[in-house]
Amino acid sequence: MSATPIDVQARLEYARAAVAVLRALRIMDTKMRYGQFAEAIGLISDGGKWEPWHQQQVRDILVLVAATEGQPGAQIASPLEFDRIVNKDGTPGAGFHKTSKILSANVGT
Repeated sequence: MSATPIDVQARLEYARAAVAVLRALRIMDTKMRYGQFAEAIGLISDGGKWEPWHQQQVRDILVLVAATEGQPGAQIASPLEFDRIVNKDGTPGAGFHKTSKILSANVGT
């Protein structure tokens, strides 16, 4: 089996769910493994299993959230705590959120 590409609308919906999950983790003062996070945001269906490509999909979604949070003028009541998503060793992934950016392109000039 191979990864099914995620279209733009689905990616944005997963990102929206990711923000809610990250906020809930902060409120509950807990952490979640990547696989659990993928299930929580709907990327893996109930009863589905973690596949190797889910790691990249989860990372891409978190990068999107981090880049959106980092946009100039973004109002952040409480910064998202990406380090609440952890790997099997219980440690957070790489610090991608510190450098994620949304770049604009000239479209339809």
